[in-house]
Amino acid sequence: MLRKSILLIAALQLVALVAYAHVDLITPCARYSSAPGCPPPPPGQSIDYNTNAPISSGGINNQPLCKHSVPYAKRTVYKAGQSIPTGYGIGSAHGGGHCQWALSYDREKTWVVIQTEIRTCLRGAVIGQSPTIPVTIPIDAPSGEVTFMWAWINAVGVREYYSNCADIQVIGRDGGTISGVELLLANFNTTYGIIPEFPNPTDPDGHELFDARKPITISVKGSGSGITSNPSPSPSPSKPNKNGAGRKRCQLQSTLLFILTFFVFIPLNM
Repeated sequence: MLRKSILLIAALQLVALVAYAHVDLITPCARYSSAPGCPPPPPGQSIDYNTNAPISSGGINNQPLCKHSVPYAKRTVYKAGQSIPTGYGIGSAHGGGHCQWALSYDREKTWVVIQTEIRTCLRGAVIGQSPTIPVTIPIDAPSGEVTFMWAWINAVGVREYYSNCADIQVIGRDGGTISGVELLLANFNTTYGIIPEFPNPTDPDGHELFDARKPITISVKGSGSGITSNPSPSPSPSKPNKNGAGRKRCQLQSTLLFILTFFVFIPLNM
């Protein structure tokens, strides 16, 4: 009986490792985060204990970009030109990858990328660490209630897309424009294309897709009363996935879980 219990616990731990060993934004607080110091969710919403899970895996989109659409009532305040020490909870860094940080002034309809890190983002981070990456709010950012997004394409493993959103208040100019590039959604689903794994320095990593992102300018009217953008975001093309390693790894995980189920759960009933 003790042996069966130990095997059952091991199987459940493996399931948890496969499902939840990823990365999430913890500073500023991602929406409904369970991280210490984060505010409670808005009325009618629940704490999200799975903010470190990808929103897309294997070309299948599971959740929208921000995961949750209702913003926090209380926002973290930052000044235009201020550097935010963004912090991350590490389950598995998947060899690092590509990170983008973006702002939206119109409730996640339009995004402008303000900072990008290609290939090396979160590389070398290990489980239990809480690394920080400085991200600067543009000095010309207009004042307003803003959604701050972190998006990540992992280098190794099942082809996934991660993102978390935080609700912030920017103190800057009263109206004006903010410019950058469109958000790249490769690996978000097959419509936008899949960037293969790139564990080695010479592996194709899709960096040319980031170079090809279109410029975008967001205009904010005085007192944050209105938003216009030019151009509107459009899908960014990418090459099809010619590397099936990520999908094969996902299939291997499913097979392993099936074997564990057969040898652990079935004997419990014998």
